[in-house]
Amino acid sequence: MEDLKTDLPIILAGDFNAVAKANPAYDILVDKAGFTDTWYAAQERKNADLNSFHNFRGPSQRGQRIDWILVKGKAQTTSAEIVTYAEGGQYPSDHFPILVQLKLGE
Repeated sequence: MEDLKTDLPIILAGDFNAVAKANPAYDILVDKAGFTDTWYAAQERKNADLNSFHNFRGPSQRGQRIDWILVKGKAQTTSAEIVTYAEGGQYPSDHFPILVQLKLGE
C-alpha cells in the first residue's frame, strides 16, 4: 500500500471469510497497514447484531461480520448497515451486503 504513494482514499472491500477483530489478516490490515474498519468508525450502525454470512437461511444474531469495508486516507464513515433484503423469501446471496456511507476528503 505504501508503494501507491497517493493522497486519495483507498477502499478495500470483500468477503474475507474471517470474523472482524478475531483474525490475523484483520489485525495486519487494521493494526499494521493502517486501514480503518468502516463498521466501527460509523456514527450509526444498523443490524449490528447480525452475522453477515447467513448461508441462505436468513438473519442470525451473533454479530459475526466476515465481510469488511476498510478505508485508508481521508474518509469519514457516517453510517453502516448489514442489508437483509430478500424477495419472496429468496436471498440474492449467502452473505448479507455491507453498506456504508462515506464522505471522502477533508
